[in-house]
Amino acid sequence: MKKLVSLLLAAALLLSMASFASAEGKVLRFATSTEPTSLDPQLGNGVWITNVTGAIFESLLRRYNGEILPGVAETYEVSEDGTVYTFHLRESSWTDGTPITAQTFVDSWNLLIERATPMSQFTDYFTITDEEGKNVANAVALDDYTLQCTLNYNVPFMAELFANSALGPVRVDLYEQYGDAYYQSVPQAMNGPFILKTWYANDQMVLVPNEQYWNAEKVNFDEVYIYTVSDTTTQANMYESGELDLLTVPNTMYADFEDQGMMWYEDGSTYFLQFTTDGSTDETAPYLANRDFIEALSYCIDREDFVGSIYGTAYTPSAEFIPDSATGYNGTTKGESGVTVETPFAIKADFDKAEEKLNSALTALGATLETMPEFTLVVNDKAATQTAAQYLQDVCSLVGITLRIDTIPSTTYWSTLRAGYRYDFALCGSGPDVSDASTFLDVYDGEGKYADTFMRWHSDEYAEMLAASWNTTSVEERTEYLVKMENYLLSNGPLIPLYHTRAAWMLRENFTNINRNMTGADLDYVFGDVQQ
Repeated sequence: MKKLVSLLLAAALLLSMASFASAEGKVLRFATSTEPTSLDPQLGNGVWITNVTGAIFESLLRRYNGEILPGVAETYEVSEDGTVYTFHLRESSWTDGTPITAQTFVDSWNLLIERATPMSQFTDYFTITDEEGKNVANAVALDDYTLQCTLNYNVPFMAELFANSALGPVRVDLYEQYGDAYYQSVPQAMNGPFILKTWYANDQMVLVPNEQYWNAEKVNFDEVYIYTVSDTTTQANMYESGELDLLTVPNTMYADFEDQGMMWYEDGSTYFLQFTTDGSTDETAPYLANRDFIEALSYCIDREDFVGSIYGTAYTPSAEFIPDSATGYNGTTKGESGVTVETPFAIKADFDKAEEKLNSALTALGATLETMPEFTLVVNDKAATQTAAQYLQDVCSLVGITLRIDTIPSTTYWSTLRAGYRYDFALCGSGPDVSDASTFLDVYDGEGKYADTFMRWHSDEYAEMLAASWNTTSVEERTEYLVKMENYLLSNGPLIPLYHTRAAWMLRENFTNINRNMTGADLDYVFGDVQQ
């Protein structure tokens, strides 16, 4: 009987999904490999989150097709020194009718500062300490619809951050009532161009237009279907069979789609091995603190072969951390500026140097190959990542370094590491929140930041350089600091760079005004359209 009931429920769900898929009107369908575990804009900023939060929530400003457009703020002014932003908000409300006022933003930012999540890095630019010694936002509601925010220093890309969902308004009252659970299902209150109508866990999300949205006439899609399909090959097959309208081409299938109108876009991401200061055990931690050991492991990796054998020619092997697409270097990108970074790592493998460095590390640690412990390499469960982990395990074993592969499901990978999970190495990537190089460099300083949370790493020397980079008004001097900080991270920080990426996608020709972005929401479809 239980089996029969299960089958009936499954059939009902399939019928329900079929009714969604056959809905009339203008529909957009795409898939994501990893479903968000939470839609909390203050908790995460991963691609799989912003592709939803960017549609159901709106910040002061909105970034669309490379432009900064009005959002909740109808207009705004910036002081001559670039430190005071005054926003004039339009009258708008949450979907439950609660007004969104200037105080809503002040309260939201104070909550973000209090929570000290990785996204709180965006509030550092305007965080101060009040009379009670509490960190708060240097922002004030001049009246219900006038918000003033004062920065600690001029931040050239601040408008980009005010357009980011992490600095958007949140329902503090509902978060205080329900905690993290509030964002783990369909939120009760939204304010974006769309609202999340249904969310079938590990299956699909359905978005419909928000009739209360101030610019509702620009929203063309009647429904947006976001399917959770963990296997990227299955996604590709769904696109070819007409079940999807848009496809993020799997990085292992670029050659299959390059003659079918495949489009490239710069995603500005960097991939690397990160390691912790505490290690997976007390026995491994001293090795991770020894730079000869770190360089020994790096010399085992032929980055050209590593990238080519797993991802083909689309990605760029690199011994540097910050990609050439990052801006902030003498008014242009890193690649165009001609700056030189000093890195202790190399593109090509060199096993003689690997053994030399390893022997030096063993001598310093009073150990031998026989007494050296095995090390844990943490990866997610995606097929390409598993192949990459096997590659790293194999090449490191050639000099006697043993890596044990520890797989964590993609759905809980970041939340597990964020919770203080002990490991030695982790295969990770980082995409830019803004185009400026600081988006990579900021997170390696400060309590609650990425490096502190995921690697338990902090350097006062690095913090001083970072502070100096903000205090200077000289573009040339700031460029020098950006280079110095990257040099420092490469020689002292908890990372081993591997490669930089770009991405490719497919879109059916009858769809228009859908964009892929390097920063903010990766997929921007809120004002997209389809000719029927």
